[in-house]
Amino acid sequence: MSAFLQDPLTSLLVTLIAFYGFGVVQKRFGGHSMLNPVIWAIVVCVCFVKFSGITYDIYMSGAGIIHFLLGPVTVALAVPLYRLIGMIKADARAILLTITVACLISAFSAYGIMAVMDASEDMRLAVTSKSVTAPIAIEIANKIGTPSSLAILFVFATNIPWLLFTGFIFKSIRMKDQRAQGIALGTVCHGLGVARAFQVSEICGTYAVIGMSVMGIVSGIVLPILILTFVL
Repeated sequence: MSAFLQDPLTSLLVTLIAFYGFGVVQKRFGGHSMLNPVIWAIVVCVCFVKFSGITYDIYMSGAGIIHFLLGPVTVALAVPLYRLIGMIKADARAILLTITVACLISAFSAYGIMAVMDASEDMRLAVTSKSVTAPIAIEIANKIGTPSSLAILFVFATNIPWLLFTGFIFKSIRMKDQRAQGIALGTVCHGLGVARAFQVSEICGTYAVIGMSVMGIVSGIVLPILILTFVL
């Protein structure tokens, strides 16, 4: 293994070039959701680690700075929330009602589909947390006694395909309201959806943050109670 590949800066450079490169490609093709730079940068980085022969620890020794910056970036999301606080207050009831209903429909329709397909009980339970961000899905899985690895699988199996086709879906149903687009991206695609939403506009991104946060809170409280009470 060459010293160049083991250098932490190489991993950082590969990550940044992959993200920037696909960002340029996406803009060139009119912002098509299938060319989402976050997803394709992940693919490039996985291939880099796999075929370069370096370990994940070596990769993270350089690219880990990006992971570290997630903390400050998360805190910075409060800025657009503050700017749009008046609009958010006006929509608060609609947002809470919509996301609560979406949480219940998403979880139990998926459970029902798995039951019809005669899936195992672990898979039925794990799929109920597919519409929350990964850390919350793990906590829900632990509370209802299903493998957290399955929960994570369903989270990514849900949000990545949805994110790739989000542009087509919005056009098909003629969803032009950026607030609605943001809520949809945040509740279904979580962090990746928030990143995509901010590419659209500040309003879309802000509502995506709200969608991700409220869906996580509602799901984390409601789903374990309902599942432990009525399912198990």
